[in-house]
Amino acid sequence: MGVDAVSVRAVDDARLAPGIVRPLHEGYTFAALPATIQRLLTGAGADPGLPAPALAGLPERAEQVVLVLLDAFGWCFFERHAEHHPLLRRLIDHGAVAKLTSQFPSTTTAHITTLHSGVGVAEHGLYEWNGYEPSIDELITPLLFSFAGDGARDTLRCSGADPRVLYPTRTVYRRLTEQGVACSAFQPAAFSPSTYDGVMLDGAQVRPYATLREGLADAARVLHARPGPAYAYVYVDTVDAAGHERGPKSAFFDAIVRHCLDAIEGALLSFPPGTLMLLGADHGQVDVDPARTIFVNERWPQIERHLRRGASGRPLAPAGSPRDLFLHVVPGSVEEVVTRLEEVVGDLASVHPVRDLLAQGLFGADPGPRLRARVGDVCVLPARGETVWWRERGRFDMRFLGHHGGLSPEEAETVVAGLVT
Repeated sequence: MGVDAVSVRAVDDARLAPGIVRPLHEGYTFAALPATIQRLLTGAGADPGLPAPALAGLPERAEQVVLVLLDAFGWCFFERHAEHHPLLRRLIDHGAVAKLTSQFPSTTTAHITTLHSGVGVAEHGLYEWNGYEPSIDELITPLLFSFAGDGARDTLRCSGADPRVLYPTRTVYRRLTEQGVACSAFQPAAFSPSTYDGVMLDGAQVRPYATLREGLADAARVLHARPGPAYAYVYVDTVDAAGHERGPKSAFFDAIVRHCLDAIEGALLSFPPGTLMLLGADHGQVDVDPARTIFVNERWPQIERHLRRGASGRPLAPAGSPRDLFLHVVPGSVEEVVTRLEEVVGDLASVHPVRDLLAQGLFGADPGPRLRARVGDVCVLPARGETVWWRERGRFDMRFLGHHGGLSPEEAETVVAGLVT
């Protein structure tokens, strides 16, 4: 397609699941992006960030940086639209494009928390949409500050859960602010500000927007009004939502992608001259068929007797997502659960003791106590396009036509690109 992209090497690993991407640790991962932004704005950081070749052709320093995070706009979608959209052609011809791998799991929760905190999932421990929270001994949905399976936000408020215990409290924005960089965060007004934002956006001015065009225009106004070092973070959720709803191969998905790229292209000239605009994505998506979903508690009803129960007495399931199901198993039952689930899923997924995945470095080189306390004991990794989940009326089901969380190239290969306005 004519993209001279610096690419992370990847290998297939038969021990995990067919058709997976396993990044080799060369620095070309999404987790290096926060340190890269800090280096661009301040010239220094505890971590050097992406290797210099990743952004070759861009300046080593920038007075003002805008990151537009297009959730789920993974590498395969960048490739799909690169020949035809002027923004992507401009990035290829006049900027820099780097192919990255996501962290595992390839989820918004893991990556947005990394982007805000500056530390990887191995350290901050918020790895999936649903996950275990030790401080209240229950499964939660971290981004919603809710119990897993609840349809409303902030249901954890009645539990006494402390957001500053759940979330990392030292943010990129606070560090940048202390170094003289003004920070602003632009997010859809449909969900921002939130309890999660109250901790994770500490140090940034939170500015909700009604439409992406309005959000980008507001970001431009803020940068013009604040001479000096500045960082603007713009989060876009509509590509991810379209993929979940209609599937990433749908015409609807492509139309939403073009709409977002059109809005970003139209905003370029409104930013102050010399602004470094970065376009990034946390992960991609893979097409799935909800009718094919294997619900483990329906195929094997006796599984509940092997699962730990939380403070409410409910089984600690399901954690993760239908592309990476995690189960919290009673001591001594891991091998039995792995063996039985292998019979249930057949060749449509692989089943692993989580201790093996931790030892292999799948979550990162040095998994910390926050991740180890949250991540569960058994992981089911479906093959490309398959889903394995848990069904519970009114709480858990699978209706999406596109999903992510796993290790297929469509999910785990992503992108960051840059251009000076």
